[in-house]
Amino acid sequence: MKNIFLFSFFLVILSSCELFLGPDPDTSPEKVLKSLWNDFNNIHAYLDFRMSQNLEYANWDDVYNKFSSRVNKNTSDNDLFDICADMLKILNDSHVGLYSPMDKQSSHKETNRGFDLSLIKKQLNDGGNDNYFNFVYGTFLSNPCIGYIFIEAFKDEDNLKENKGWGMAIEKIVKDLSDTKALVLDIRQNRGGDIAVLDSIVSYFTAERKEYIKTCIKNGPGSNNYTPERIQTVYPSRFAYTKNIVLLTNENSISAAERFAMALRTQNHVLHTGKATRGALSIRTTRSMINGWYYTISSERVTDMHGKIYEGIGITPDKEHIREYGTNDEQLEYAIKTAHQLSGCGCGESFN
Repeated sequence: MKNIFLFSFFLVILSSCELFLGPDPDTSPEKVLKSLWNDFNNIHAYLDFRMSQNLEYANWDDVYNKFSSRVNKNTSDNDLFDICADMLKILNDSHVGLYSPMDKQSSHKETNRGFDLSLIKKQLNDGGNDNYFNFVYGTFLSNPCIGYIFIEAFKDEDNLKENKGWGMAIEKIVKDLSDTKALVLDIRQNRGGDIAVLDSIVSYFTAERKEYIKTCIKNGPGSNNYTPERIQTVYPSRFAYTKNIVLLTNENSISAAERFAMALRTQNHVLHTGKATRGALSIRTTRSMINGWYYTISSERVTDMHGKIYEGIGITPDKEHIREYGTNDEQLEYAIKTAHQLSGCGCGESFN
């Protein structure tokens, strides 16, 4: 009788666990693809906007119909990965990637074509200063009254050696360049980083408090399923550089770098030039799939204070200069001349 009771008890426990945990998910190739498609349908903050820019597919449903026809129960993991990756590439989103334990990954390919920091250093007095993590700065050999700062990324590296942390670095850099009459601030090739780092660094180039973006998180399948909007504000540091600044961007200025540009574009002493940014302003969220793979997704909608979306389009400079080839970096040349013209410290072409 005791054994029967114990057997019945374990049956109840097992049954309860199954009810609590639920059955294992169906990880057939068809279900994996459908689950991934559905996640993006529910979570991607710009899905409709991205699809409106696509000439091949009418909508996200159309994408599923196309790619589901390539999958069946016999589809191998390798083939399934490639099919899922091809489906996500339709979005042309730098924050979207697919990864698997098979050491396979698919993400947006970047290019460094046309930008060469080593050549820029040769134009700076003493080759510039690169002693601080993520920064190169100095003054130009031919234009010593113009300062230059290159910011490679907005990453928090304060856990490195004390003299490498960005917090101390940016303050010292701004103080070192305080005698210059204007500044070229270069965030070309800056692929983003930590929003908190961005907010702190941008304060050193801010003259007045300004609201600059609105953000919200996608939290459902409907076109209006978003969390309430949050407003981001930039605040000036007491050591801020508030003389004329020429901001340089290109197509590899991405994510937090684009928010940095939006913040500085609210400031009257900043002029934006170079080339349009990438157009990938959302935070990147990492999520797991039912079969153990994982993906990254743009789950946040970002607009300017007027509600304008730059996703997939990029932020176009006030004066756009496309070319940046080797020693003939026309973007940088124009930025230097413009900084001269704005500061009134010498030669330079008019900004029209």
